[in-house]
Amino acid sequence: MFAAERLRIIKSILLDKKHINVTSLSSMLNVTEVTIRRDLEKLESEGFLSRTHGGAILNETASEENIDIPLSSYDPLMNEREEISNIASHMIDDNDVILLSPGLTNLHIAKKLLSKKNITVLTNDLNIAYELNSNPSIKVIIPGGDLDPSSMTLNGKLTEENLKRFYVSKTFIEVDGISTNRGYTIQGMDKASVIKEMLQITKEIIMVCTYNCFDNIAFYQIGSSLDIANKIITNPNIPDNYKNYFFDNNIKLYTAFNSYEGGI
Repeated sequence: MFAAERLRIIKSILLDKKHINVTSLSSMLNVTEVTIRRDLEKLESEGFLSRTHGGAILNETASEENIDIPLSSYDPLMNEREEISNIASHMIDDNDVILLSPGLTNLHIAKKLLSKKNITVLTNDLNIAYELNSNPSIKVIIPGGDLDPSSMTLNGKLTEENLKRFYVSKTFIEVDGISTNRGYTIQGMDKASVIKEMLQITKEIIMVCTYNCFDNIAFYQIGSSLDIANKIITNPNIPDNYKNYFFDNNIKLYTAFNSYEGGI
């Protein structure tokens, strides 16, 4: 994605939400947090926003001039996330006890759960918890910890220790990178420490990612081997060598093109 397009997207989000955080933008636009901070610096120099710790807020004098994309399209991977969330929702049954790690795709999954009954959801993402709060038949459990206001997630030693008290049937882990060399990776170190604990308290590990995460290596490793996952949910246009690997290692691959590839 070119810088000019990123800047238009950032402007649209700010006009809509009035505030924004670096971590979410990095995941959404699939660029490093350093790149996002440079973009915010540029927009601050133009008087469009004011940077804050971990993000930015819209300046009162900012306007919609020179923005030529609709506000609803600021996530370039919205359709891909929607496809993935449709697949994930069919894996979750009434009365299930699941865990959702932080991430925009998992937030899409949370929205699909509003029609479910008697679901228990463990999450350290307050955006996901807020989304699920509208359904009284869904029990939401938040493990506590240190709040990161830039991403609205809970992290730290308290979060990690509290997670050890729970056990869930299915855990949906959203990752930023999948590589045959480095395994599964994500952007933040604090987030990675929490996710490592999540991997220990579940019967089934389901990795969630959009197609552009393949052959991508993010900052921090959460698993050196692709074998730690029981299932992968992604989009159909991923490299064939990964499809072959998952098939050969009995890891079920679910895509938007075909609800199940490489299986029975």
